[in-house]
Amino acid sequence: MFKKKFFSFGVLIVLIIAVVITVAILIVLASVPAVSNAGTGSSLQAGSGDTEEEEEELPSPVISEWELPIVVSITGADSSVGLAAAWGFDYGIKVLNEMGGIQGIPVRISVRDAASSIAEVTSEIEALTPDALAIMGPPTEAAYKAGGQAFFNARMPAIGAAIDASNRSVYQPFAISCITDPSAITQGIIETWLSIDEFATVCIIYSPLNSERVESIETALTSEEIEIVEMIEIGNEAFDAATVADKAYASGAEAFYIDMNGEDTFRIVAQLRYIAEDDTNSLAILCGPLAADKELIETAPEGELEGIRVWTTLDPGKEAEKRRAFSEAFDKNVGDLAYRSLAVDYYQSAFMLKQAIETLALISDPDALPDEREILANWLFNSESIHTDQGDFFVLDGGKIIETKLYTITGKSLQ
Repeated sequence: MFKKKFFSFGVLIVLIIAVVITVAILIVLASVPAVSNAGTGSSLQAGSGDTEEEEEELPSPVISEWELPIVVSITGADSSVGLAAAWGFDYGIKVLNEMGGIQGIPVRISVRDAASSIAEVTSEIEALTPDALAIMGPPTEAAYKAGGQAFFNARMPAIGAAIDASNRSVYQPFAISCITDPSAITQGIIETWLSIDEFATVCIIYSPLNSERVESIETALTSEEIEIVEMIEIGNEAFDAATVADKAYASGAEAFYIDMNGEDTFRIVAQLRYIAEDDTNSLAILCGPLAADKELIETAPEGELEGIRVWTTLDPGKEAEKRRAFSEAFDKNVGDLAYRSLAVDYYQSAFMLKQAIETLALISDPDALPDEREILANWLFNSESIHTDQGDFFVLDGGKIIETKLYTITGKSLQ
């Protein structure tokens, strides 16, 4: 009897201990957080599961409107540059909104006036660092360099005039250039021209609006041991094409580089061919990129431009109507031809940001902003091909690289 009672009591003790252990285990398990493969809002920490159940849809932006700020000088000595850059970026944003915005969400720009002040550039960039995903500008090398430390300290991607490779290296990957280095392009085009035509002397005819590009052309030619025998600068006022052609032909040059607007360029070409008479086939003439006007070539008299070389960084056959609309809008709203190419660069940057944001599925989550800035900067610093209706380009080591093409006019088209 005693043994039976002792046995029953012992069983009860064992059962109580088992219950206590079970409850303790359940409490411990409940206190362990569940493992989640959800990211921080920008898919930066996406899970690596292979099953269909573990795959997640890309997150949607947490904003109702993208705001992309641009730091430029609207007033002061640099205002001409700033206005052209701001207009180009604004025009690009309008086109993007017509296409549905970025990830289906509208975009607006906020223009911050640096007032041509180096100190103000840094101040404006610092003011943007708490909330902005990226900034555009400044469009001048001096201003961009001045603000470099500010955007680098904030780990903020800045797309602007980072054409100086040393600056891009110091502030990488946050320093991205949307402006093409003209020396790299002109060196390539000169090498191509020399591979087609043989000559040792050149006469250059140009408008002062294109003096920077012409300087690059001159440097590229002389580096290839080509002698510049004559430099003819033509002012913006009306000029006599026959007189200019006479002077150019009298220089005895074996080749001619002409860098003016398309209509004026072809007026001089026609006069050169008239003077040369039977030797027109021996004229080696290269026209600058502003002469790559498909419509102008198609309306020229039959054979007048046959065999002339034309170089351009844009594909004349790609979205010609959109490029023409851009040029007409620029002429109407800005009008300073010296900065048209700059406006194109900033216009293309709107497409660059759209492609980057959509490729990376960024959502502008305030909590994930530092991560989103860094992943955006790394993508922009060495990006895949950027597609725009002004032409395609890619970025290498933070520098914008665009393909340079040299065409020969055949019939009434560029071949």
